[in-house]
Amino acid sequence: MKLQNSQIRELAILLLYQQSLNSDLSLEDSLHHILSNTELLTQTLNKDEIDENKFDSLKQYLKPIQTNDKIVPKGSFKQFEYDEDIMIPHYLEQIVNGVQENSDEIDQLIDQHIQGNWSVNRLELINLEILRVAVYEMLYADREVVPKVVALSEALELAKLYSDDKSRKFINGVLSNIMDDID
Repeated sequence: MKLQNSQIRELAILLLYQQSLNSDLSLEDSLHHILSNTELLTQTLNKDEIDENKFDSLKQYLKPIQTNDKIVPKGSFKQFEYDEDIMIPHYLEQIVNGVQENSDEIDQLIDQHIQGNWSVNRLELINLEILRVAVYEMLYADREVVPKVVALSEALELAKLYSDDKSRKFINGVLSNIMDDID
């Protein structure tokens, strides 16, 4: 399996999210779980399959796109050829371990650049993981491989997939402020 860096970032965010919810899972187990269940991230439902009252609450959380009487969640995780003997790409392992090892410093930097009454503790977990990966890359990635602007741009693309427009704008503001302060 050969992944592009943007796919590795997406997997890193999903792995970090999953490990935040279940810290007992190893990186390998988390990766196998995500890759063997990618169809859950791209499920579609017919509107008539959902109770009318539940439909409104579903719309709130999934921010669905309505087309031809179908509800299509925004996430569009790429389908991979899943293999039980999959090797974890080095850059994926580097991002996940780097974010986890440097989470205090990364979270502190995010906290310093959040405006208003927000803090890291109040952010939605998926948005926090997007921010963490981007900040990790801004701080620790080789600038020739991942310029700061690429880390910001990739974070915004991931926010489009896994969050809403308001959160994407928030992420853009926080990362732009951080980017301006980093050498």
